[in-house]
Amino acid sequence: MKNGGTKMNSKIIKRSVESHFNSKIDEKTRKREIVYMRSIYFKLCRELTFESLDKIGKRVNLDHATVLHGIKIFDTIIDNFWEKELFNRYLFIKENLKTKVSLEVKRKAPNKFYRNKYRIKLLQNKKLYNYTKECISKLEQMEYKYSDVLRKKLNDIINDKKYVTKQN
Repeated sequence: MKNGGTKMNSKIIKRSVESHFNSKIDEKTRKREIVYMRSIYFKLCRELTFESLDKIGKRVNLDHATVLHGIKIFDTIIDNFWEKELFNRYLFIKENLKTKVSLEVKRKAPNKFYRNKYRIKLLQNKKLYNYTKECISKLEQMEYKYSDVLRKKLNDIINDKKYVTKQN
């Protein structure tokens, strides 16, 4: 998921990973914990930013080849099977970063945030309405005696005056 228009960058991700693990990831060491933390950082940067591998690496004083290797470590070792706890921590950090981006969009451009949010809800409601109409039609085909009552109830919900917006 690349985020368009938001200010997600490797610096924010680095702070988030370091904060979560309570450790620095730019120290020069090959300790497994630090290598795995950096792998999580690299993976998150690759997924959430448009930054180059070189720029991601420079944030932790490493080159682009090390970033690629770190992503490879993540993909082969830190998964839901081998390092389940680290993978769950990665998912937690990723979800927190997404929430942070979402709240930033909400704060800076509330109209865009709410328009997208309610557009999705409207589409879900339309699907639900169409599915209900289809179910009522099937009941009518089976000669269910209360299908007309259900259709009337559905139309009452759709035509309820308290939910209609006033047009100027």
